[in-house]
Amino acid sequence: MLPAGCDNAQKKSETEGIKIGDLAPTGKRVQPQVLRTIDIEIVTYELPVGNIASMEDIWRMLKPGTLRYDDLDGFAANGLRAAMGNFAAFDRVTAMLKTANAKKLPTISLLMSGNQPETVNIARMPHKTISYIAQRGVVKNADVGPGIAGLQILPRQIASNPIPPRTSKPPESYVEVQANRPQQLASIQITPVILSSTEGAAPALAERIRQNDLRIYSAGFSTKMNPGDFVLLSPREYNPDETTAAGRFFTKSGLKPVITVYLLVCVSIF
Repeated sequence: MLPAGCDNAQKKSETEGIKIGDLAPTGKRVQPQVLRTIDIEIVTYELPVGNIASMEDIWRMLKPGTLRYDDLDGFAANGLRAAMGNFAAFDRVTAMLKTANAKKLPTISLLMSGNQPETVNIARMPHKTISYIAQRGVVKNADVGPGIAGLQILPRQIASNPIPPRTSKPPESYVEVQANRPQQLASIQITPVILSSTEGAAPALAERIRQNDLRIYSAGFSTKMNPGDFVLLSPREYNPDETTAAGRFFTKSGLKPVITVYLLVCVSIF
């Protein structure tokens, strides 16, 4: 017998001489995508119905023509009114609402990324059959709930103008500096919705439950916003008829009826 032992000679590493670049997968490389987000604040007021006439001075300050309605006739039939303003008008609008004895409710902050909708809850909705105004003002019936009624906010796209190339020539004025800054822009869709509750449900069951979700596109609209822009949304007049979106989502009846006024403010885009 011959004595046997371990070979103590150290083996060379199999990766010796290989560069990091050689380890990269072959083929087309996927470019990293930047996560863009938009910060929206929902400032809510409750206005006594006897003071709705005071809203006319506010509407005159704003620009309704910058909004795009899913169905202009349906939006009017739903009893709603909307317009857009900028940072310079915001303090004036809130001051006028305060003068009209509007009660300010807690502000809701939404930090959203592209194509991820968020819903501002307004009220609980039991299971029931309701009537609502659909496209072109047609009244339809639908089984909804149990769930929530609210406003769904969907950022359709978030984009910015490209940064202009650098030049050795300095800007001649502050206006030129502002014009050369990349523009931040967000496009959002706002739609009244009634969403069924899927809490605790299995994925397959939750998918079937969501088939009862109701989105009232006839009362929806979209707009493009820069940081500092805001949208004012409220009923055109007091009408407790819940067939309309104004009556169901924006009106509280009772001994002291009020309408709800929403200010949707674009705080930042990054």
